[in-house]
Amino acid sequence: MTNIQWHGRLPSAYFRGAGFMNYQHHFHAGNHADVLKHLALLQLIELMQQKPGGFLLLDTHAGAGLYDLNADEARRGDEARGGIERLRAAVHSSPQSAPGVPNVILDYLKRVDTFGRNHYPGSPLLAVGALRSQDRFLGVELVPKVARELGRNLDLCPRGEDGVSDRRAVARSGDGLGALKADLPPLERRGLILIDPPYEQTRERDEIVAALEAGLMRFETGVFVLWYPIKQRPYLSRWLNRIARLTDRPVLTIENSIVPDESGNRLTGSGLLVINPPWQFDTLMRPVLASLNSALREDTAAPCTLRWLNPPK
Repeated sequence: MTNIQWHGRLPSAYFRGAGFMNYQHHFHAGNHADVLKHLALLQLIELMQQKPGGFLLLDTHAGAGLYDLNADEARRGDEARGGIERLRAAVHSSPQSAPGVPNVILDYLKRVDTFGRNHYPGSPLLAVGALRSQDRFLGVELVPKVARELGRNLDLCPRGEDGVSDRRAVARSGDGLGALKADLPPLERRGLILIDPPYEQTRERDEIVAALEAGLMRFETGVFVLWYPIKQRPYLSRWLNRIARLTDRPVLTIENSIVPDESGNRLTGSGLLVINPPWQFDTLMRPVLASLNSALREDTAAPCTLRWLNPPK
């Protein structure tokens, strides 16, 4: 990894805008769900980059891209303590060269630490920091104020020597799920689509299914990554299987829980549904998931699973 550092000098008030209330990224920055999502994202980017051709990384619910962990929003639940901080402590308690710590975890921690211990980068800044000059990033954010903040953060985002240019890393205000129609298929003919909804409205799950169906019709070979909270397990399982039935392409789920699973409304963990995962993604993520679960779980009975809903043919 190129040695890069965050050089932004932003006042604390910059991170306290009213826009954070809408998707509530700031309330959960650096928590256990962010850690799982961002480790998988970095692993997917690495695999996508094994081919020389560029690709589009579309982030449909991008947020502001950078969060002050000392701000009131983040301190309210102090969720980073059970996520990035707990993982960092677990890794640093043993030599980094020790076997059993996957390289993607070490790379993730280095990338997060370039922004300082008091800030946590969202998926846009982690992605842009890892993209090449031939790749492209589009972050869609519903709230105009937050979209503008994302644009400023992208402009300041550290990049490697061969990193994606400012003009190829764009923030846009708009409907993220609508981008699965408006922006697919990409000109590059390759794409990684990250969908990270707030799950605040009852109808949202139906809207996600409809948007994925539309996206797959336009771009059936795209890599679609959907984050979801683990709760109400019977309903969740039916919903995930409903999504898998949209396509005959491979569909994989990766889940990490911090407490044992249950059927009620309590959040026990989070997962990712991945359509068209790159070759060897499942193999590479198995040790990552095991290490993550060992570091973050609050109960030794908390499960982590990697399961094919549609196995590769």
